[in-house]
Amino acid sequence: MKKLILVFSFFVGVANAASSELAQVQSQIKKTEQQNKQIEQQVKTSDKEVASTQKQLVSAAEKLDKLEGERGDIKSKISDLDAKRDTLLASIRANKGRLGDAATGLIAIASNPSFSAADTREYILTSALLTGLADQFDSEVKHAAKQIAELEKILDERKNQQAKLDKTAQKYAEDKAFLDKLMRTRSQQNEKLKSQQYELQKKLRDLSARAQNLSELTAGLSRGEVSKDESFSWRKMKSPVGGILLRRFGDKSPLGLVSDGWLIKTRSNALVSAPADGRVEFADDFRKNGRVLILSHKNSYYSVLTGLASSDVLVGQEVLAGEPIGRMPDERSEMYMELRRGTKAIDPARLFNEP
Repeated sequence: MKKLILVFSFFVGVANAASSELAQVQSQIKKTEQQNKQIEQQVKTSDKEVASTQKQLVSAAEKLDKLEGERGDIKSKISDLDAKRDTLLASIRANKGRLGDAATGLIAIASNPSFSAADTREYILTSALLTGLADQFDSEVKHAAKQIAELEKILDERKNQQAKLDKTAQKYAEDKAFLDKLMRTRSQQNEKLKSQQYELQKKLRDLSARAQNLSELTAGLSRGEVSKDESFSWRKMKSPVGGILLRRFGDKSPLGLVSDGWLIKTRSNALVSAPADGRVEFADDFRKNGRVLILSHKNSYYSVLTGLASSDVLVGQEVLAGEPIGRMPDERSEMYMELRRGTKAIDPARLFNEP
């Protein structure tokens, strides 16, 4: 009987221990589930924050780009006015010399008149010379007055344009500071991507070392077969940078090569934005093309942007149409842009409005 009691007590103890262990396991599972929910919630919150930052960046970049364009136009007008002013001042100085010569001639004749009736020929010549000098002097005086009036108009217009430029200075500083702040926020949100950059960039540099041109580089980034769906957008999208279209798709270059894309003359240090929603596939220097960005879009399309001075995105980063991705150089600012589908170059005008 005593043995039976001992055995029963043993099994009760084991059962209690198992029950306690089970309770601990269940408690741990519940705690883990709560932690997972918190992590999931944090990821969702982070995704929302990233999406919010992107939308703000698109809006801020659009405003800043517009303001930079306006300021660029004003600076160009001021530069033109300065050139006109300098040309006019040089002309006024030259006219001043002619006025001096004409005045000297008049004074010389007036101080030594030769109106002797005995010498009619000399009288007529002197009279004609005096009349000619007087007419020249009068013409030069009128021309000088006209030039001075024109100079005053130029100086007034320059003053007005400078006032406009000064008026936008504070707003430009504020808008740029806001964009820079958003860019820093986006950079902080990309910490996960940053840890992957070394391996990604190593693979991409191996690819760029083998690729002989942009076509081969883009083809090397392609993830598979080209989609049969030819559609991409129901509307024309904005060009990645503002400027003047120097060469269109299909035009011949000075070397006689047919262009596979657009050559765009941009303003100095122009902001570059993503031409469409997409993913950054390449962001590095490539041969003689300067800084090159390649973005993948829907339906196997790729946009290739070259000639940038700097880029502000990481490989693997998702971007929205209009989101700032880089800057053009201060000097010789020309972007060459291609739109590709697999190995085929496509006219950018099919999808993008001309700059």
